[in-house]
Amino acid sequence: FAIVHLFALSNGILDPRLEVERETMLKRLALSVCNVAIILIVLVAGTIVSIFQLLVSLSPISRGSRIYLCQLLANTWWQLFPFILQVWSDISVVWYGDPISNSSSMIIGNHRSTLDFSVGALVAAHAQSIGCGRMMPLMKDVLKWVPAVGWICYLSGALFLRRKWETDKAKIIAKVNEMVIHYPRPFWLGLYPEGTRFSEKKRDDAHKFAKTANAEGKYPYKIPILNNTLLPRPKGFIFFAQHERLRMCLDDLLDFTIGETGGNLSLKQFIAGGFRTKSFHIYTKRYEYSKLPKDKVELEKFIYKSFEEKDRRLGYLKTHGKYPSECKVTTPLYSPNRLALLFWFSFWSLCTIYLSTFVSRWISNAIISIVVLIHFMAVPKALGESKVTISTGEMKS
Repeated sequence: FAIVHLFALSNGILDPRLEVERETMLKRLALSVCNVAIILIVLVAGTIVSIFQLLVSLSPISRGSRIYLCQLLANTWWQLFPFILQVWSDISVVWYGDPISNSSSMIIGNHRSTLDFSVGALVAAHAQSIGCGRMMPLMKDVLKWVPAVGWICYLSGALFLRRKWETDKAKIIAKVNEMVIHYPRPFWLGLYPEGTRFSEKKRDDAHKFAKTANAEGKYPYKIPILNNTLLPRPKGFIFFAQHERLRMCLDDLLDFTIGETGGNLSLKQFIAGGFRTKSFHIYTKRYEYSKLPKDKVELEKFIYKSFEEKDRRLGYLKTHGKYPSECKVTTPLYSPNRLALLFWFSFWSLCTIYLSTFVSRWISNAIISIVVLIHFMAVPKALGESKVTISTGEMKS
């Protein structure tokens, strides 16, 4: 398909409706082919890791050892996402706020797009004692059937919920007990308090709810009107913050504000030639877990205030391309190990090529050619130095 389109474009048989130079179209098409190959590598690698995780899960070793090995296997796969974002797509990351801790933590953040899990992997990759494999997110129940990401998270010990408190409560209690007893330390428990990704329609619905609740005086505080995030749903956060065993087990609450310039991550964009996202802006606020309030109303106020601050930062980012000046830039602390990321991508590329030889020699040769092209383009990025923009304090990382 790609060869036919290249021939057609180069000979003027196809006349693109958009007024884009032929060279740009050819480049975008070549990137499309490479990006589809990368998606194939991610899926094949995810399937391989899932099979090995399943074998480990069925082994007679202890529950804690099984989880440890499954998370170790998962970490090799999750490394593909920082590679895709920071090496292949060359998206800059600007870090702000408190340093990321390497201790057991609950992490909360705003939910922007379907591919937010890849940004989560990028963040976890910079916590050396955690790694991507020990990031335990709360996910929609249906996602456990999704190849690669769903299977790996399920076998690594993630918690899948139906988002109905009556049916989920028993599951959450059992999972918390398992985490406290069996999970290797340190680990991260990940939670998106909004419960769903941001959209304008959902934001408008949240506005209506907040205005009605404030007008009727339903709560002993004012519910904020947020424009750049949705309203958080406090119930899950309150449960975890009040749970006595978790308060003894977890050291920190890491509160992330994640914004981007150029637009949200989109799989369609990636397939069409690349992400439009130019940079991520990640602000971290650290709290001692044991010092979080225990009172329900105080915790509700805490989470609403957190999202008010996120909304303000994201609004400032929209107009200024960076977070406010009080958000201290800490980018130099988070230089990615590009060679390590390239190593894991190369490893899974070779695994994909090897497996493809059992399918078809022609397919194998095509994949080899594309993977070689990807490496030819990615190696200079992996070896290149970080780029600093003095005017904004940004650094390519």
